Amino acid sequence: HVLVNKNPNASISAGGPTTFCAGGSVILTEVAVAGCTYQWYKGASPIAGATALTYTATTSGNYKCRVTKAATGCFKNSNVIAVSVPCKEGDELLTENNNFTIYPNPNNGTFAISDFDFVNQSCQIEIYNAIGQQIYILEIATTQNAIEVQLSNIASGIYIIKIRSGGNVTEQKLIIE
Repeated sequence: HVLVNKNPNASISAGGPTTFCAGGSVILTEVAVAGCTYQWYKGASPIAGATALTYTATTSGNYKCRVTKAATGCFKNSNVIAVSVPCKEGDELLTENNNFTIYPNPNNGTFAISDFDFVNQSCQIEIYNAIGQQIYILEIATTQNAIEVQLSNIASGIYIIKIRSGGNVTEQKLIIE
């Protein structure tokens, strides 16, 4: 006569969209099983302190919950829910394709930006340094096909150029030598 300890049930669900902007979240919920403990995982790693029936996911990853019977130690991993936090800032969608050209790049601080996707719209050109500080901002109307930018006394390094138009933002790296 063999006693077979069955593994507990384990099933998680998401309480909302699993793709959201940075700063957003989704609550993942494990179905309660009597006499069991819960441990949430992101990928193969247990999440420290995440031992409740719910877990609020705020970053991209594959989440699951391991349900363990306290009496027997038998456990089962739930289904996996993939959470995706694409590159977004606030309510702005960061378009994947870099819809402008910087030339020359690398450069010495004097360069042109051209080939805008947003034609006949006003847009804002912003330049950020490596630690995220805005060092330059310019409002333009993109009726012209190219604009020249001259950054005086700029340190060499990698900068990010963001062009905002309406709710869209495109960005590219700028290399100053």
